[in-house]
Amino acid sequence: MRLIIAGGGSGGHFFPALAIMHEIVRRNRDIEYLYVGSDSGIERAKWTLPESNRRLLGVKGFRGKTVAEKLAASLLLAGSLYASYRIMRDFVPDAVLGVGGYASFPVVMAAVVLRIPSAIHEQNSVPGLANRILSRLVKRVFVSFETANRYLPAGKSVTTGLPIRFQPHRRQDPGQGTQVPRTILVIGGSQGAHQINSMVTASLRDLADLRDRIAFVHQTGTSDYAAVVDAYRSSGFNAQVRTFIDDMAPVFERADMAISRAGASTLFELAAYGIPSVLIPYPHAASDHQALNALEVSEAGGAVVLPVRTQEPGPLVKVLRELVSQEGRLQRMSAAATRWSKPGAAARIVDEMVALAAKERHA
Repeated sequence: MRLIIAGGGSGGHFFPALAIMHEIVRRNRDIEYLYVGSDSGIERAKWTLPESNRRLLGVKGFRGKTVAEKLAASLLLAGSLYASYRIMRDFVPDAVLGVGGYASFPVVMAAVVLRIPSAIHEQNSVPGLANRILSRLVKRVFVSFETANRYLPAGKSVTTGLPIRFQPHRRQDPGQGTQVPRTILVIGGSQGAHQINSMVTASLRDLADLRDRIAFVHQTGTSDYAAVVDAYRSSGFNAQVRTFIDDMAPVFERADMAISRAGASTLFELAAYGIPSVLIPYPHAASDHQALNALEVSEAGGAVVLPVRTQEPGPLVKVLRELVSQEGRLQRMSAAATRWSKPGAAARIVDEMVALAAKERHA
């Protein structure tokens, strides 16, 4: 079987695609794969598989751009549709999977036009415009969140969860009293989050009496790195600060709780490790999907959600004090997050794509 996986741009789109490709490699079966991404996305720098399995398109996003930038992006999209057509003719895939992001739309559209069996994976609780369009044209739609089904054509969607980069090791439940201080992981996505960086550093003064009970691992992004380092240093907290953490698995294994945005990849990675979280959704997410992502985890019992536009540190300080002092609550949240997680998403999607290609061959 020959499979194309298309999408990327941000880590939230690229890392699930990478997880699917690692699943293909792990199986060591007769599946040849090709990844098609954006030459301006994170996949350009974070690619770890053979170069022969990757193609990059000159395509960019439209959201938040000026009129001139949108016009330029439209021209790039037209070129990427033709480039996608040529990739199809060269690689001759049996099936195509779009995982969202800049490169997903032109590649899946080319597959649809060429009548190649195709599917998409919708990561968030609310599908974006591109995936709403594609969902009516493809054979299957894989979803991470149950709530996404209400926006999609009936009979096509399969709830798989979201493929994650890691094979989680069993971790000790938080609240057992064996790890002091408690480790709080602060992550705002691959680029960091100024709102979260500012709230956490502003809260340190009011948490000063907990210096011996909590420590931080903080991914800041580039722009806030120096200020965050200075804040921890002057407050006397034990903290490891990085602009970007390449190997997240050891960090997840030691984290007792997290303060985070509510992007789909991050939520499923935290849940896979049973990490309770305090979520501050990105306030400008399309269709407010991060708030809805967070709501699903919160309703399952695995997270506490702060208002998306929270700026003052007071609510965060209050929640952190409660979680540090209530060991049983941390344990319950950890168990709830684990129950909510959907392990085996990458394997399920690969199985579905193999079945889809086989069905079309014998149709």
